Amino acid sequence: MNILLVDDDEASRAPIAEFLRELGHTVTECDNGAEALTIFTTGDFPMVLSDIRMPQMSGLELLQALAELPNGQDTDVVLFTGYADMKSAVAALRAGAYDYLPKPINVEELAAITERIAEYRSLRREHQRLTARFREEVDAATADVRRELDQLKKQPMFSLGLGQIGIFSPSWRQIIEEAQKYHHDRSIPVLIQGETGTGKEIIAKIIHFGLSNEPLPYIAINCAALTTTLFESELFGYAAGAFTGGQTGGQKGKLDLATGGTLFLDEISEIPFKMQSKLLRVLQEKEYYRVGGLKKHKVDARIICATNVDLAQRVAEGKFRRDLYFRLRVGEIRVPPLRERKEAILPLAQLFCANFPDLKANSFNASMKKPANGF
Repeated sequence: MNILLVDDDEASRAPIAEFLRELGHTVTECDNGAEALTIFTTGDFPMVLSDIRMPQMSGLELLQALAELPNGQDTDVVLFTGYADMKSAVAALRAGAYDYLPKPINVEELAAITERIAEYRSLRREHQRLTARFREEVDAATADVRRELDQLKKQPMFSLGLGQIGIFSPSWRQIIEEAQKYHHDRSIPVLIQGETGTGKEIIAKIIHFGLSNEPLPYIAINCAALTTTLFESELFGYAAGAFTGGQTGGQKGKLDLATGGTLFLDEISEIPFKMQSKLLRVLQEKEYYRVGGLKKHKVDARIICATNVDLAQRVAEGKFRRDLYFRLRVGEIRVPPLRERKEAILPLAQLFCANFPDLKANSFNASMKKPANGF
C-alpha cells in the first residue's frame, strides 16, 4: 500500500517510515502540508499519515484540503501529534480522520491501523470488481427480459403467492427486471432494502424462482426471532452430542436444507453481532462446521438478505460489520414504499377488487349502513 507520510520533524518521521517499509508498504515522505498536497495530486495514496502541528499548514488543514480533491474521499487519513489531548482527538475525528494516534507512536497500534485500512480497501476493490462485472452483464441483456416479464404471471411457480403481482410503475418494473438478472447468477449475494410491507420477500422469491419450474429449495430464516445460540444451530445445524436435549443423530442446518437453492435471511440487521463474523466466513470461504462438529461442509446456496432499516447507518453506528455489509450488497435492490409510486395506487386498488370480490361487496354493504353524513 502506498502511504504518504507528513511530519516536519525528521527525527520522528524517519523511524516511522522505516517501520512501515519493513511491513511491506511504499512510503513517500514530506515535511510540510503544502508539499504533501502537491505530491498527493500526482500519485495514488490510499493512506495519509500526518502530524497535526506543522508550520504553514496543519494536519487538520491538510485533511480538509484533501477532502476537497476529486480522489480525496477515497483516502484514509490518520493524524498524530505529540500534544495529545481529548480536544484535538475529537477535532481530528470530526474533520473526517480515519483514526488518531498520540506521539510517541505505538508501532503495534500503527501496524493494526494500516492492516485494517489495507484489508478494507482490498474488500472494497473486490466489491467494485463484482459490481462492475454484474453491471456489464446487465448492460449486455436484451429485450428478451421484457418478453419474459410478460410471461411471468403465467408460470406455475407464481401461483404460490407470486401470480398476482401488479406492475404499475416504472420503478417496480425495474425492480422485477433486476431480480430476474440476479436469478441467473447464484454466486451473487443480494441485499433487499425497503420499509415493512413493501414486498421484499416477493422480490426474494422472484430472484429464487425466476421463470423456472424447478422445485429448488427456498429456505427462510427470520433473524430477529432467534438468539445467538439458536441462530447458530439453525443456520449451521449441530453434530450428535453437541448439547443436551439435541437430537441423537444431530440435525442439519438451514444452509444444508438450502443446498442447490436459496437461503433467505429476513431482517438481517438483527443478526446477533457474534454471528456476523461467522456468516462473513461462510460468504468468504464457502464452507462451515456444524455446532460441535469437526467435518467441513461446503456451501452451495444463494444468499438473499432483506432489511427494513438503513444498514449503512447501522454500520456507521458500529452495530453491523462493515466487511459483512459489503459482502452482502454485491447485488442490491431498494424497494420503494407506495407513497413514492402514487401512480400505482389506483391500479392496485382495482386489482384487489378484481381478485377479492367479497371484500368489494362487504365494503359496499358497510358503506350503505353508515349515516348519510358518515365517511
